[in-house]
Amino acid sequence: MERNGTPAGEKRKAMNAKQINQSYEIVAFLAQNGFRPASVKGSNYWYISMIREPESRASFKVDTRKNLWYDHALGVGGNLIDLACRLFQNSDVKEVMRLITDGLSSFHPQKPEVRLRQDVSSGLRITSEGILGHGYLLRYLSSRGISDEVVRRYCIQVNYENGGREYNAIGFRNRAGGIEIRSVSFKSCIAPKDVSYIDNSGNKLLIFEGFMDFLSYWMLPEFQISDANFLILNSTSQLKRAHEFLAAPGPKYLFLDNDKAGFETAAYIKHNYPKVIDMAVMYAGCKDLNDFLTQNQYLNDQRPAVAPVRKKRPEAPENAFRTF
Repeated sequence: MERNGTPAGEKRKAMNAKQINQSYEIVAFLAQNGFRPASVKGSNYWYISMIREPESRASFKVDTRKNLWYDHALGVGGNLIDLACRLFQNSDVKEVMRLITDGLSSFHPQKPEVRLRQDVSSGLRITSEGILGHGYLLRYLSSRGISDEVVRRYCIQVNYENGGREYNAIGFRNRAGGIEIRSVSFKSCIAPKDVSYIDNSGNKLLIFEGFMDFLSYWMLPEFQISDANFLILNSTSQLKRAHEFLAAPGPKYLFLDNDKAGFETAAYIKHNYPKVIDMAVMYAGCKDLNDFLTQNQYLNDQRPAVAPVRKKRPEAPENAFRTF
């Protein structure tokens, strides 16, 4: 498709951040990625925040006259590029611009007709599942440091419907048969919500907060531990569902986030279960294991896609092995 004789793709690539912010509506960007407002009051569109943990009241506002957003709970706001950086979890503006233009080939600057939903937390319906092959999703994973081989080993592609429109996402199954879904700018779960557990008949348990960190683990041979089973919480709120796995004998290695929720979860596990080794100190200064991977991504050029498991486990940080 051409506009004024210029291929649309080339025109998008030529746009700078200021032009993208001025040309494209934030509400259109959100609608394109499956987010619908909870209410509309004049020029203000109110959303359940998509840049933090789910909330019960819509406190994320988009002012369509100014084309700016503001999250009242976080106390932060900005333009389209600022929002995309948070959704993509990427501070590289050039890379975020590329992800926007690559992922939104049908993105138009006109404000879309937005259909309101009475229950914005429902309405996701899987239409098909299959092998992960969508280039847009694979490029996103590559930007997070994850190889195609690793993600295809553990994930599927989910095509789903939300608000009458079709979308694709990366899918990761949980124990109850639900599916965690993730795309460049959308994170949700096809119910039921639960933890994920991978049983390798090992005598150690490795615990992750989300599946992106679990995938990142396989790209970091210096962290890999032999004879291990894997527990992915899929949310720290699911911790109590993991009791049967945490109560099993054998050492437990925590690969949790370096934030308040991660620290509180680690403290709870250390207090209630024996033989806990907190690995987060090994990526201190990074938000999580994936952040550590992306900050050191240049090392991946010299690594195999799936590194062999270390025969010798990483040396535990001093005082990390705590028995209660």
